[in-house]
Amino acid sequence: MTIDRADLDRLLTTPAYHRWLGLELVEVTPGTVTIGMDCRPEMTADTAGSYVHGGLLATLLDIAADFALVSEVGVGLPTIDLRVDYLRPARPGDRLLATGSVVRRGRTLGVADAVVVREGDARQLAVGRGVYSTAVG
Repeated sequence: MTIDRADLDRLLTTPAYHRWLGLELVEVTPGTVTIGMDCRPEMTADTAGSYVHGGLLATLLDIAADFALVSEVGVGLPTIDLRVDYLRPARPGDRLLATGSVVRRGRTLGVADAVVVREGDARQLAVGRGVYSTAVG
C-alpha cells in the first residue's frame, strides 16, 4: 500500500510536536522523503544560544527515516531503535533538510537511513538509522 503526497503531508504536519517543529514535506518518492525545518532561537541548547539541541536533530532523523517507510506502507510506524551520529552542530537560523530512505521493508520490521544537512552548503550535520515496526493493522 502506498500513500499520496497530500495524505503523507497531513500525517507529517498534523501532530502538535511536528507543528511546533515547523516541519515541511519538501520531496517524496516511494521509499524516500525529504523534510525541511527552520532552526529557531528557542531550539538552542546553550545559554549563549549558539547551537541547536541535538535532540531536535535526532527527532528530525527519526521522522525522516520513519516517513520514508510511511511513504511505502501508508501509515505511521512506531520506532523500535534509533542510532544517531552527530557530525557538526546546527545553528539558529539554519534551514535543515532531512532525507530518509528505506533500506529494507519486511513484514514485521523496517529499516531506514536518514541524513540531516544544512540547506545551502549541504554539509552533513547528523546521520542515523532507524528500525520501525511494520506489523501494522
